[in-house]
Amino acid sequence: MNTKSLHEATSRSVEYLLNFEPGSYRDFGDQLSHGASLAWTIACVASTLKELGATWRLKKMTDFLLSLQGSEGEWSYNTIVPGDADSTLRAIQCLLKAGYSYDSTPVAKGVWFVVKHQQADGGIATFLPEAVASLGYNNYEGWTASHSCVTALASRILPRSPAQKRAREFVLSRLRKGQAGAYWWLSPWYVRYEAGVRNGEPISNDPVDLGLYLLLQSKLKIADPYNLHRLWSLQLEDGGFPVSHQFRIPRPDQLSPTPEDEVVPDRSRILATSAAGVALERQRKLH
Repeated sequence: MNTKSLHEATSRSVEYLLNFEPGSYRDFGDQLSHGASLAWTIACVASTLKELGATWRLKKMTDFLLSLQGSEGEWSYNTIVPGDADSTLRAIQCLLKAGYSYDSTPVAKGVWFVVKHQQADGGIATFLPEAVASLGYNNYEGWTASHSCVTALASRILPRSPAQKRAREFVLSRLRKGQAGAYWWLSPWYVRYEAGVRNGEPISNDPVDLGLYLLLQSKLKIADPYNLHRLWSLQLEDGGFPVSHQFRIPRPDQLSPTPEDEVVPDRSRILATSAAGVALERQRKLH
């Protein structure tokens, strides 16, 4: 496997992702009562396409993403549920990659919305209580508690500030205590990639799990030909990657995930292809 074959693999990933129009970047939803993800998925794909060089699609996607921003600066999982910190962080990340500054109105409003979700321990909750209550739930202490995965993302995306520092300290504290598992994700590498900290946990053959591990390796400037080949060999004939089974939905009252939680596959393979494509590209640059 050489850099030419890796470049071809990332180009095929781009081709797969470009098969969708901005409004059709939906995933994780055909079996969920609240529907498919929209803004979160668009933000992830737009960030991927920017990194992989498909910049001609970026303005169309960011314009569509901006049309989904709420009056309080928030973005939502989709248009029928209230805003959340995780989707908002992904949208901010996308806008920053597209050239927006922290001082721009949509980003500044988004940052303020996220900071309102910071808890006393420094962690970031996915939802505010009133948001979950609006969905008809009475017990929602799980969805409104500090989440390591959302906080790890916030520690990387938020501008330098006391809120960003507290988020970083929360994640590092959880890591030291062995309590940094993601709330919404099965993969142990989600938090570890965002925080830039690794250990010896196993790596599955799921394209998102394997992709996150390679993204962490790339962040640490570690070329990993063995796991790179594992990921590369998963690519399908259409340029996409296999369905991922990493996104889980704990009940609103659950403070911690359980093995019985619903796991929602990305049947459109949008997240899997985005994560794998970026991981391949970043590893290619190290070889």
